[in-house]
Amino acid sequence: MAKKDPTPATNEQEANTTPQVDPNAEAEKILAEARAKAAEIVAAAQEEAKATVEAAKAPAEEEKPAGPKMVTIRLFKDGERYKDDVDVAVNGVNYRIKRGENVQVPDFVAEVLERSMQQDAATAALIERKAAEYEAEAKARNL
Repeated sequence: MAKKDPTPATNEQEANTTPQVDPNAEAEKILAEARAKAAEIVAAAQEEAKATVEAAKAPAEEEKPAGPKMVTIRLFKDGERYKDDVDVAVNGVNYRIKRGENVQVPDFVAEVLERSMQQDAATAALIERKAAEYEAEAKARNL
């Protein structure tokens, strides 16, 4: 019987076989790639969240009312009937306006005062008209 001689593998045989890969090294490589990708995703999400927060703040700042428009008024003052300060209440907020001085008040307070003066003028005109009617009727009846 002839003994078979174990012959070492030829270069062709070695080239056809797959090289042995270290599983731990391959796992470390995959983990490193995953960590890098996760860091990119987190950075992108943080940028997007920051942009969203700033966008939400921007309209809120623009929508804030600047407050009421202020106007300067001066109320008549004399030593008798028109000597006391004037109180104005609008929507539960009270304002005290000094007579005889230029004061800054919200435009809606000035509007309330203007309408009050218009009503006073209309009332005075009505009183004069009714007084004239009464005098005419009294004269017609010889009273």
